[in-house]
Amino acid sequence: MKNLTKLITVLLVLTMMFTLAACGKGSDPAVASPTGNEPSGTATATPDGSAQSVDKDLYPSDKRWEILEVKNAEPVNITMWIPNSATSTMGAAIGELADQYNREQADSHPGKNITVTVEYQDTSGALNTKLQAAILANNNPVISAVGVSSVPLYESRAIDLRTVYTYEELQGLNQGLLQYSLYNGKFMLNPYFPSASNIIVANKTLIETKGFMLPTPESITDDPENSNWTWDEFKKIAVGVTSVDATDDAKSVYGFASGSVDPVGMMFQQGGKLYNDTVTTIEFDKDDKIKTGLEFWRSLVTDKAMRNPNSRANHGTVITSEFYTGNVGMIFTTSSNLATMTTKAKEAGFEIEVLPFPKKTNFFTNQGGSGIILLDNKPKAEIEAGADFLRWLTQPQNVAHMCAKSGYLPVNPKATGEAELAAIYQEIPVLKTAAEYMQFGIRSPQGKAKAAADKKVNDYAKQIWSEPDKSIEAIVKELIDEATYEIEANQ
Repeated sequence: MKNLTKLITVLLVLTMMFTLAACGKGSDPAVASPTGNEPSGTATATPDGSAQSVDKDLYPSDKRWEILEVKNAEPVNITMWIPNSATSTMGAAIGELADQYNREQADSHPGKNITVTVEYQDTSGALNTKLQAAILANNNPVISAVGVSSVPLYESRAIDLRTVYTYEELQGLNQGLLQYSLYNGKFMLNPYFPSASNIIVANKTLIETKGFMLPTPESITDDPENSNWTWDEFKKIAVGVTSVDATDDAKSVYGFASGSVDPVGMMFQQGGKLYNDTVTTIEFDKDDKIKTGLEFWRSLVTDKAMRNPNSRANHGTVITSEFYTGNVGMIFTTSSNLATMTTKAKEAGFEIEVLPFPKKTNFFTNQGGSGIILLDNKPKAEIEAGADFLRWLTQPQNVAHMCAKSGYLPVNPKATGEAELAAIYQEIPVLKTAAEYMQFGIRSPQGKAKAAADKKVNDYAKQIWSEPDKSIEAIVKELIDEATYEIEANQ
C-alpha cells in the first residue's frame, strides 16, 4: 500500500505538471490586477471585540479575485468526500448540513437547484489515496475534505479560495486556524474541521491543593507578552505537584504526563521553526533552539516533573486514566478530548482548566484535523456550486451546528454567538477557551516532505528518554541528518 501511494503521488505530480504546461494558468479564475482587493487593515475584530492579527501574505493588495457565483440556471449535482463514517459525529453533522442545504436549494430554486451528495471514505489515509487516484482519472468530486498535512499534494488542482470569499469574509474567520491554508502563495484550505493539537488540560483542584495557582485563560489571551505561563513556571508547578511513592507506584502522582515530545511546538515557542516555509530545507540547524527544547523536555523526566514515557509499553493510554484518578496533574492532549475530560472530571469531583503549552518566548497553538478544498478539473457549473456550498457551510449558524455536534473549533468566530453552540460552551466552557487559544496559531511550514520529516524528527527526538545517557548534541546531529534525508527524498 505504501509503494502504491508513492506511485500514485508521483503520477499525480507528473500529470499536473503536464496539464499546467499545456494550459498555462488552468481554470483558476484569479487574475492579477494592480487595483485589486485592499486588505482592511492588520487586525479584524472578533464578536467579543478583541482583535486578531492577520497575515498580509493572505491578502495581497495587487490581486483582484473573480468571485465564483452560482447561476442556478439548471439543476447541478455535486459530490463531497469526507473521511470517517456517516455515523461518526463529523459524518453525521456534515450529512445533516448537506440535507439542510439541499432543502433550501429546492425551496429557493425549484427545478434549478444544487444537490450535494456526501460520500464517506472512512479514514483520512484512505481518502487521500483514493482522491489522488480519482484526480488522475478525472472522476474526483469537486469538493473534498483533506487533512491539514496533505494540502501540498493538491496544489496544482486546488482552487484558490480567495475566489470563494472576499477579503472581508476571510478576515472575519479565525485567523489562527488558517496556519496551514496557504501554500506557495495559493489559499487552498478552509479549515472546517479543526482541533487544537497541543494543549494542556490541568486538574485545577489538585494543583491548588498543592499550593500552586494556574494562570487564568484571560491573563494569557489578553496579554500574552506579559504572561508568566512560561516553561519555567510550568516546570515549577509540575515538579511541585509530583510525589513518587517508592513502595506503591499506584499512589504516585506526577505533575505532568505526555506520550510524546513536541519538536514543532518547542521551536515556535522559542521564536524558531523546524523548516523553511515550503519544507525544502531545515532551519533548526542554524541555532541552538532545538538543543534548548530537547534539554527542557528531557529535564521534565530527570527532574521528576513527569514519568518517563519509555518506562511502560502502554504509557500513552494509561496516562489518561491516571489523569481521571488524580495521579496526573496536567496532561498534554488535543481539544477533541475536552468533552470527555469534562464529563470524567465532573464524575471524579475535580475542576479542570485548559491552557496552551507554555512559552519560552512565544505561545504557539498547533492545528490538527482537516479542512475543505475545491478542485478545478470539473465543469464550471459544478465548481460554482461547490463554492456556493462552501460559503453556505461557513455561515455562523452552520459552523455552530458542526461544532456543537462534533466538538471541532469554530472557523467562524461569530458561530460562538449562535444559540446551539453557546449552549455547548455553557456546558463545556473549556471548548470555547481552546478555540480562543487558536489566536496563537502561526502560519506553519507546508510541503510535500513535511509528514515524512516530522515523523523522523519526532521518532529521533524521543531518544531523550529512550537513551538517557546519549548527549543532546548527538541526538541533534542525528535529527539534522535524518530530517535532511527525508526532505531530499520526498520532494
